[in-house]
Amino acid sequence: MKTNEIKKTAIITGKDTILADTDAEGTRRVEFDAAAEFFKNTFLSGGVPYGKELTESWAALQARILAGNFTGIHIGDYKPITLTGGEEVIMEVAGIDQYYKCGDIEIGHHIDFISRDCLAGTKVFNDTNTNNGTEAEPNPWRASKLFQTLNDEATGVIATLPGDLKPCIIEKRAMLESRYSAAGALESSTGWAWNNMGKLWLPTEVEVFGNTFWSDGDAGWTGGGGCNLQYPIFYGGVKHIIKGAGNGGGRCDWWEATAPRQSSAYVCCVSYSGAAYYHWATHTSVYAPLCFRIG
Repeated sequence: MKTNEIKKTAIITGKDTILADTDAEGTRRVEFDAAAEFFKNTFLSGGVPYGKELTESWAALQARILAGNFTGIHIGDYKPITLTGGEEVIMEVAGIDQYYKCGDIEIGHHIDFISRDCLAGTKVFNDTNTNNGTEAEPNPWRASKLFQTLNDEATGVIATLPGDLKPCIIEKRAMLESRYSAAGALESSTGWAWNNMGKLWLPTEVEVFGNTFWSDGDAGWTGGGGCNLQYPIFYGGVKHIIKGAGNGGGRCDWWEATAPRQSSAYVCCVSYSGAAYYHWATHTSVYAPLCFRIG
């Protein structure tokens, strides 16, 4: 059934279900007739709509998440925060239990939040043009300067988060590509390992676009395996993929946590136009969203 034919399916009232949002219970499986209106208002209108503000405290929200109670929480709902320097960031619900029970260490109930726009100020991925890891940190993202820029407890962005939010954030567990050799720079990743992406992280190319464009589509760790799936907020339109340079700012390029194939110097990113793209790791005109997991 094509989505543009949903309005013609009034006769469908069967027991089959589909994953959708409902006003009463948030994201869950519902019967076709209850899901039809959601699809009409989202995928037929350019993607997931901007949702409502979540007004409960972070602690209360975390308690509900840990209990698996997502009643009334929808993809696209948001919660504003203010960093210690005064910067306002709108955090949107990007995925609800997206990776529940996945991983080498079983992942519990969670919600992944991704900012509507990027953080103010450009950020380099690395000080040199490398997308390789190191002997100690073979994953390109974990080895990057940007990882430290976000996660350093003393000087990083995480140190500027509101005090009531920080205790509710947990590490994001994921299957991460490995790209390091003592013999020299590699132009493709050669393996993978389960590891934490940090309390603040970036989505992968697959988590944004649902596919591999510049990353290695033949590799299990980048090609869309169980712990690398498109976030629902990015499906059906580009309104959440295109991000501003700071809250409400103009369109900008922004980094992903993925190294492209056939290169030892580039890093995958999202173009200001909404396209999958890449830049030198030292590029000085690229921004980063704020992303964290509550669970």
